[in-house]
Amino acid sequence: MGLLPNEPRLLHPEQEAALTEHFLLPYRREIEQLFLTSRRQCDPSLSAHKPLKLGKLYPLGQCLEISQAVVTYLARLDPSTLNGGAAKAYKALQAFLAQGGSFRQVWGDLRGEYFQNALLLGTLYVDVANDTVNPAKPPIEILPFTEAQFYPIADYAHFTRVASRYWQAALYPNHLFPGLAPFFPLLGYTATGGLQLHSLSDYMMALTCRQGFAPSQAVLEASPIEPALFDTFNAHCQVITAGAAMNTAEQGRQQAIAACEARRGAADHTNPAMRERAIRVALIINQQLAVLGPVE
Repeated sequence: MGLLPNEPRLLHPEQEAALTEHFLLPYRREIEQLFLTSRRQCDPSLSAHKPLKLGKLYPLGQCLEISQAVVTYLARLDPSTLNGGAAKAYKALQAFLAQGGSFRQVWGDLRGEYFQNALLLGTLYVDVANDTVNPAKPPIEILPFTEAQFYPIADYAHFTRVASRYWQAALYPNHLFPGLAPFFPLLGYTATGGLQLHSLSDYMMALTCRQGFAPSQAVLEASPIEPALFDTFNAHCQVITAGAAMNTAEQGRQQAIAACEARRGAADHTNPAMRERAIRVALIINQQLAVLGPVE
């Protein structure tokens, strides 16, 4: 089966292992230094552009931004400006890629503790944002992928376990916005950020669409939100035009399940235009929910 967007998995492990051993491992120290230099070059502009994210000082919480910036930096790098070990590392990297080696940004569950964006270079796990959860850690970590304990998110139950721990969030089945539930089957709540639809990531969207919304329906079929809490959430969301129209938690549950079945029947999981439309609506709702803030 093909890769999902940013999936941390080796599609051709034997080929990648052979290319990594031949082209990269002899220059592992130089390659680590090249990534460290790249990170240092990216830090000033990144920290100036977004000094804070969710109230946290750079680089905390900015593993995606850092990973993307480093990849862009390397793609635009003029090799004539390099010398010594950096030049050797860049030459090895280019030779590896020319022979079909893979180098891409990936996202997943790191050691069961948090979501992380990193890079997968052949069979090497390259974390150029290793200090975005704990700033005391070195900024770069390179490990064999098999030792990194970096896992693809398997389903929404897996997503919920990591999100609950990493974000200190409570996750609930999305019975408040049933029309969007096939694409975004979870509601996350934090005391500081309030409610948000989850997940708008390309990976999670592709995960549920590839299986005809079965992963979404599995979590939506769970017991409804406790009635008193549902009523509180529902009242909070009523000021949003696209908000919930149901009167009870069980009604929301049934509507969400029915939406999965209807969208599956209409083959909406195979329609990129429907996915883009759902994302646009969800972004608007999440922005409105963010303005509303914590539920009172």
